[in-house]
Amino acid sequence: FLSWLVIASVQLAATMSPGPAFVVAVRNALAYDRKTGIATGFGLGLGVMAHVVFVLCGIAFIIAQSVFLFSFIKYAGAAYLFYIGIKAILNSRKGKNKPVVDDSDIPQSVKSISLRKAIVTGFLTNLLNPKAVVFFTAVFTQFIHPETPFSVLALYGGTSVSIEFLWFAGVSIVLTHARIRAVFLSFMHWVERICGGLMLGLGIKLALSK
Repeated sequence: FLSWLVIASVQLAATMSPGPAFVVAVRNALAYDRKTGIATGFGLGLGVMAHVVFVLCGIAFIIAQSVFLFSFIKYAGAAYLFYIGIKAILNSRKGKNKPVVDDSDIPQSVKSISLRKAIVTGFLTNLLNPKAVVFFTAVFTQFIHPETPFSVLALYGGTSVSIEFLWFAGVSIVLTHARIRAVFLSFMHWVERICGGLMLGLGIKLALSK
């Protein structure tokens, strides 16, 4: 039980810390709607699931030891963050000259995206984060060994995925509350710009990381 509690605590702290996942979840919840935000959180959870599977299969260790593979994931992740950031900034320009009062006033191109696209965005955001490879390798290797039962492995992995999804789903629900959302909608184009700028900054930081 103590090992599970430690893993859950570390995962929660990592999930709550500012990063690409947090920016994407907040941006999608505010720019679109609650369902899109929750779908993004689901995608982020799937990204964590992929990393958990990589660790349990030993793939994460191989990637962490390979400069080429790690660099490939790093630059692919940076490019994806650049793409999301630039897209958010371009969307902010479409609505900057129009006062936003409610959802009907949001430009159609910004108002909605498919839930599938929201899930894919969340999934790729976490999947293409090489720091997640190092994080899960470092954490899980402290508590698992060849004799660890599959049920325990599933519990550890399921805990990480559940925390990721539940946290960002909760963030989306709070941010899309009528009163809170109304405040953000009044300066939505600035929210888009800030989120886009953060994505570009995170992409540069990721590309320059070692």
